[in-house]
Amino acid sequence: MPVIALIPTDTKTSRLGLRARLGDRLGDANVLEHTVRRAASIPQVQKVVLIHPPGQDPLSLIDLPRLKIDKPVVTQLDLDCLRDMMTPRWVSSRKWAQPHWRGGLGGASSYDELLPPGPLAEALRVHGGETAIIVRGDWCLFDPSYAGRQLDMLHEDVDAMKMIFTQAPPGLSGIAVSLAILEQLRDGPAGFGDILAYNPVRPHIDPVGRDVNCAIPPEVRDTVERLVYDTPRSIALIESIAERLGDKLGDADAETITQTYRAVTSDNPGMAYRWLPRMVTLELTPRRAVSGPITPHHHMTFDRPDIDTDLALRIVEQLGEAGTGDVIGDVTLMLGGLGDAMLHPEWERIVTAAHEAGVMSVGIETDLLCEQEDLTRLLELPIDLVKVRFNADTAETYQTTMGTDGFKQVLSNTEWLYNERIRRADNGGDARGAMPWLVPSMVKTAETLPELESFFDKWTHYMGHALITPACGGCGLMPEMSPVPMQPPSRGGCLQIARRMSILSDGIVALCDQDWLGRSPIGDARTQSLIDIWRSSEAFGKAHDEQRWGELTICGDCVEWHRP
Repeated sequence: MPVIALIPTDTKTSRLGLRARLGDRLGDANVLEHTVRRAASIPQVQKVVLIHPPGQDPLSLIDLPRLKIDKPVVTQLDLDCLRDMMTPRWVSSRKWAQPHWRGGLGGASSYDELLPPGPLAEALRVHGGETAIIVRGDWCLFDPSYAGRQLDMLHEDVDAMKMIFTQAPPGLSGIAVSLAILEQLRDGPAGFGDILAYNPVRPHIDPVGRDVNCAIPPEVRDTVERLVYDTPRSIALIESIAERLGDKLGDADAETITQTYRAVTSDNPGMAYRWLPRMVTLELTPRRAVSGPITPHHHMTFDRPDIDTDLALRIVEQLGEAGTGDVIGDVTLMLGGLGDAMLHPEWERIVTAAHEAGVMSVGIETDLLCEQEDLTRLLELPIDLVKVRFNADTAETYQTTMGTDGFKQVLSNTEWLYNERIRRADNGGDARGAMPWLVPSMVKTAETLPELESFFDKWTHYMGHALITPACGGCGLMPEMSPVPMQPPSRGGCLQIARRMSILSDGIVALCDQDWLGRSPIGDARTQSLIDIWRSSEAFGKAHDEQRWGELTICGDCVEWHRP
């Protein structure tokens, strides 16, 4: 059965929108050469096809005689620049789940970064293939042996399987597909995430437990890291791995690469603090228009002021590509925290400044109890994600949990955003490609539990994503509201401290998002740079690694330490 290796290759821009680095050297070859060499080494592959935008010549980056590749390596032009109407939506989704193989907004997986399906299907048809293994040009560490196994599994029954994936971290495994599934996704239009994620309209067994999942070793599967050569963080990690492996890099399989990754990070415990964390929350104001029992505002008063606009602008400048040094490039910024970001008088200016500074993705957290003009601005500003705090699926529960009768207004506002977003979309009114993401959220409590399933299924169907969050108590500042205890029986180190940064509206950088009062500050953004604050916080992470959380002000009695 003819097999083609399809490699979407953009020599100017990475899938997440950063500058492509395909010509960078890693040992004896550049990034694209490593990818092509690995693809050509797959026994079943008969030809390698580089699919590229107009005005680019990816073959100019490849020294085929030196690589001694004995299979044809050709190019295929895509006049649509490797984009379709779904691309902005999938790209935005993946920015919020960079180190995970799946779990992005709308269920987007790392394999959705390989799309759109149209040019892939066309290339496979033009070159006479019936099945393909797909990777991007900057997936220079993907494992050819996994690809071989995936293709063997696919060829056992192409009509039934249609695709074979693995649970490898992004960059370590391609996906094996048939021409039929690419055409199906093209005509949908849809992505791999639509197949791999939960669908309330067509419920199915999780594909992870089915034959379409090619099993891989746990040490690879459980590695939570992005190993794609595209962001400053992942580039530095891959370069460290390459340096450690030396001339063994070209033949290193996924197990060797993940083992080397662990060795590199173990030998450099401060490596996680070299860069700012991928997720930063900036509280523009602690104020909300609601104060029901489900909110912290019902239980205590937050007397800190709205953030000074000049301070907010200085902060977002440090988070974007306009920052300095090697600490930028892949940060996602959520404007929210305890308050409703849209209540800040200059929230629009701050959003615009973050985008202009080069922040990878900007989200906003709101109760959406606002007027029409504010709704319009949500669609006009460079926002990727609007998280709407519903916390109910009926007016009665909203009154009980949020303390107001605003359910009709938030529902009406959400519906208007949904319909207006479709109307404005360039795709002629298809919700699947419209931006920004609208994500209704609900806190799981005894009061909301009866409505949880209907809420999740309804909004997942309409919006593509809905969020159920645990009931958090701010380390004892409000009563425990979770229906059942969620923490594991034995305590471990906090999973959040080294992954997220929370900045309060007075400039205090809190230890975590449960430090509502800044009782255990790690710095002050008014007088310190964010990277200096972050690097100084390594001691807190070390305390958790060494099980000394009881020494920290708010950590000893915390029951939220297990949250991802």
